[in-house]
Amino acid sequence: MSKRSHPRVKAKRLAEVRVEILWEQAKKAIKSGRPEIARQQMFSARKIAQRTRTKLPQHINRRVCRSCGSILVPGDNCRVRVRHNRSKHLAVTCLNCGRVKRYDINK
Repeated sequence: MSKRSHPRVKAKRLAEVRVEILWEQAKKAIKSGRPEIARQQMFSARKIAQRTRTKLPQHINRRVCRSCGSILVPGDNCRVRVRHNRSKHLAVTCLNCGRVKRYDINK
């Protein structure tokens, strides 16, 4: 008997490919000066990931603001600072909505 792949596994693989395609298109839209289109594409990518119960890849998740959905470009629409409050961390502030994301820096 041959093994069949489950439809859920196929759906997740397809969703990962679609999310990557939307990410590439959103980066092109940002470079051409159309942030609203990039925001819509990232909203669609997040919905695809939610529907298939998969996580967005880390390299995408760290570059998208969770509250307003815009792609974060340092120096353009976000501010990046290294802070030393309790522990050393990177603070990324979205200049569109003001949300701050913190990432621990471990040596």
